[in-house]
Amino acid sequence: MISVVICSAQPARLQAVARNIEATIGVEHELIAIDNSIEGRGICAVYNEGASRASHPFVCFVHEDVEFLSPNWGARALAHFSGDAELALIGLAGSRYKAATPSGWHSGDEDDLCINVWHGPSRECSDAAFARPGDSGTSPCVPVVALDGVWLFVRRSVWAETRFDERLTGFHFYDVDFSLRVAQKRKVAVVFDIELLHFSMGSFREDWARQALAYAGSAPVSLPFSCSTPATAARTRRKEELAVRYWLRLLRRAHLPLPLRIRWLQAVAILRYPAQWRVALRFLLR
Repeated sequence: MISVVICSAQPARLQAVARNIEATIGVEHELIAIDNSIEGRGICAVYNEGASRASHPFVCFVHEDVEFLSPNWGARALAHFSGDAELALIGLAGSRYKAATPSGWHSGDEDDLCINVWHGPSRECSDAAFARPGDSGTSPCVPVVALDGVWLFVRRSVWAETRFDERLTGFHFYDVDFSLRVAQKRKVAVVFDIELLHFSMGSFREDWARQALAYAGSAPVSLPFSCSTPATAARTRRKEELAVRYWLRLLRRAHLPLPLRIRWLQAVAILRYPAQWRVALRFLLR
């Protein structure tokens, strides 16, 4: 029923997550693990190779530094699709709005944020990262446009017609790009009935910042992009300003080279947002 694809760089972690998947998935499955520790290929190429080997109608792309906490999570994932013919792709963290401002899947507005992931080094030492829009109702499945790649669960037919864009090298923005392109035509969502522990909080450093700038200028959809009610110009400006502030604060801790910090401020058009000049100055001076 489910083909699980993992891009692996650490054998010990792969063994641990393979045992965890076997114990928790609850349905027929196959594990397609591709050792990328030597070649270091971009994750788009690895994921496409893995999905091309898949023999089941659903493909789950997941990091190896995770532990599934929910029993029968595979059956839960499949139930979302069996109950909604329009559903194409689901994840555990995402946003209803993708800013035009250089940014990751999180665009800075808490009103659009959907997260259902635990973070920490172990089950005993972890914290829940949970967020859900107040107007999203009680459904365990909330539509979004951009997903985090820690766990992506997709119809294999949708992967086949969309595929990961192998022009994106490295390990950043594959998830944002794939989910945006699927969301152009089909329904993408975050689900809240599957719990996952992620041992990493992600890395937002120089290579991420450079790729964010490049991606903002070549996104496959017209940005900003949203699945919510069309916004007024004032509301869109507010969301873009929130994205500017969020990423300036986050990237301040990344110790980017000065020329890259200047490029970032130019790319976000910081002069348009006087309320964020103090934040921008702190980012510039670190």
